[in-house]
Amino acid sequence: MIEAVIFDFDGVIGDTMKDNCLAWQNAFAHYGFEMNETEYYRLEGMGRYQIAEHFITNYNLNPEIKKEVAALKEENYKKNNRFKIYDHVFEIFEYLKSKNILTAIVTGASRERISEHLDKKIASQINALITADDVTNTKPNPEPYLKAIQKLNKPADKCLVIENAILGLESAIKAGCKAYALETTLSKEDLNQAEQVFANHKELLTKFESQF
Repeated sequence: MIEAVIFDFDGVIGDTMKDNCLAWQNAFAHYGFEMNETEYYRLEGMGRYQIAEHFITNYNLNPEIKKEVAALKEENYKKNNRFKIYDHVFEIFEYLKSKNILTAIVTGASRERISEHLDKKIASQINALITADDVTNTKPNPEPYLKAIQKLNKPADKCLVIENAILGLESAIKAGCKAYALETTLSKEDLNQAEQVFANHKELLTKFESQF
């Protein structure tokens, strides 16, 4: 029986991925590089410095720009994001609370950005929050989910992770958790590590209502 559900943030709770991608594209464009959207989505879950390093290394960019491009991305996102919570997210959290299921959020985003956008109602309900600032190794390393499991004080196999990213699924599975996925940014084929893949949050809520 599942005793805790752990959510990724970007692309799972917050409809943020297009804005994050555009912020990265504009940051890299400042240095004359055109960043590919799909390639970025496949890296989701990494910390901002790891994402910057990926493109710098793979496209022979100047390694000295890593911190600058990451900072510019954050600045771009703050100025231009159109943040919103996905439909049915509040219903999902309310339902899990009614069934005494613990909840947590594990994200590759900075704590500063999450503190700006995490809804107060959801923040008051979750039992743990792990950000990129709380770990040495970001996804796909299992450390973020292992830290959440430790804070929740639940066995890994009693924890269910909700992800939308390949690296996030890898991280969750390595940590010993069960994992479901949402097709918010990638296809079902990309997310085939998950036990189940859902087209939207309504489908996920219906699954929870039958499962718990």
